[in-house]
Amino acid sequence: MKTAYTLHAGPYIFANESVGSPIVSTTSGRFSGLTIRQTNVWVGIPYAAPLIDILRWQKAQPYVMNDGQNDIIQDATHYGPACPQITRGFISELSNEDCLYLNVWAPRTPSLKRKGYPVQLWIHGGGFIQGSSSIAIYDGLSRTNAAIQGNNPFIMKGRTIANQGITDQRIGMKWVQDNIAQFGGDKNSVIIMGQSAGAFSVCFHIVSPLSAGLFRAAMVESGPCDAYSLRDKSFAYSATNSLASIFGCNTTNATQQLACLRAINSSLLVAVARNNVYVPPATSPPFQNLEKVSNILPFNPIVDGVEIPVFRLKAFLSGTFNKVPIIIGATRNESLSNAIYTQFFTPPTSAEDYLTCTLPVVTFNNSELQAAYAPNHFNGNYTQADAPIPRA
Repeated sequence: MKTAYTLHAGPYIFANESVGSPIVSTTSGRFSGLTIRQTNVWVGIPYAAPLIDILRWQKAQPYVMNDGQNDIIQDATHYGPACPQITRGFISELSNEDCLYLNVWAPRTPSLKRKGYPVQLWIHGGGFIQGSSSIAIYDGLSRTNAAIQGNNPFIMKGRTIANQGITDQRIGMKWVQDNIAQFGGDKNSVIIMGQSAGAFSVCFHIVSPLSAGLFRAAMVESGPCDAYSLRDKSFAYSATNSLASIFGCNTTNATQQLACLRAINSSLLVAVARNNVYVPPATSPPFQNLEKVSNILPFNPIVDGVEIPVFRLKAFLSGTFNKVPIIIGATRNESLSNAIYTQFFTPPTSAEDYLTCTLPVVTFNNSELQAAYAPNHFNGNYTQADAPIPRA
């Protein structure tokens, strides 16, 4: 069986094509789904306690049923809401802080193997700023086997809380270990897989001791296990303090600051963060709007020594990572989404500045990169994101 953290569109799933209502018992309760084209489907299953009100920015905890909840068969034919996020992207539905849900696809026919089907656990992409388990391009029905998918919130972090999305993912991985057998899957044959930010997340779990034993293999698509997308603590503190100051929250006392930010309506919080998060300015004059460019990824994961113990590349070089089979690949047209950056550039833009901005990490071979991606390869202009790249 395949398990995937993916995305779906619409609040209902193909009701006209469904037959039957498969029922499954989990640690989150009993759920009734649908059978569509020989595939059993359950969507909107809670895998963690809602992080709302005073629990905002706390580490995720397993979902706990209410008294008598296991005696009720709950409907699992509606997708869970998207998490609040800085940009909506492909998201069409309303967002809600109560957003830690996953979806499961499983073959209607039981596996002939005693242990069940292998499991694919998919973590969606979205630059750590967008994504949901309800976007059509990740529909598990298009896969040969089945899939589980869950929301992956990487929105904001209080000064003392970091990498909340990684914690959420890990709770989902533990849920799979506890429940996947009920869907016909083999918990000892779980492969975690992701694209873009989802792939970066997979890399985090590969290097984190806290994720050891929750998967037997990993697949990384368009998200190398290097230092890209990681910030340090000082950057995170600056961004959080800047946001807090806008609301008049304390910027010197972490406890008071967190309490103040938790009291703010999530819609207002996200709206303000979208337009006002502080980013240290660049020294290069061509980037007159660099703050806006960096705002696209303002609250990325950071190396906190706990959830993410070290930079991923350092972990691989030192051999301190979970030793599992790994497949690394690329998603076709992955970086076309970077075209959104071009509106913030003020030509002419130097090659070094372009690489530094779009790849915000110090590299050991900048000169080689600049030679390989010289302006003449792009009709003389780095800002043409869709310019054809000549064959070598």
